[in-house]
Amino acid sequence: MSETGFSQLKEDDGEKLRSRSWHGQFRELTRKCIIHNLTQAAS
Repeated sequence: MSETGFSQLKEDDGEKLRSRSWHGQFRELTRKCIIHNLTQAAS
């Protein structure tokens, strides 16, 4: 089940992080997870 979630995150927003700083990467990952959870809840 977790592999499916990771696969969907990569499909939706790309595999690579764009931010260089740790804080930016953390915010980007948090945003990706929130969007993923919202799309799962909506469907």
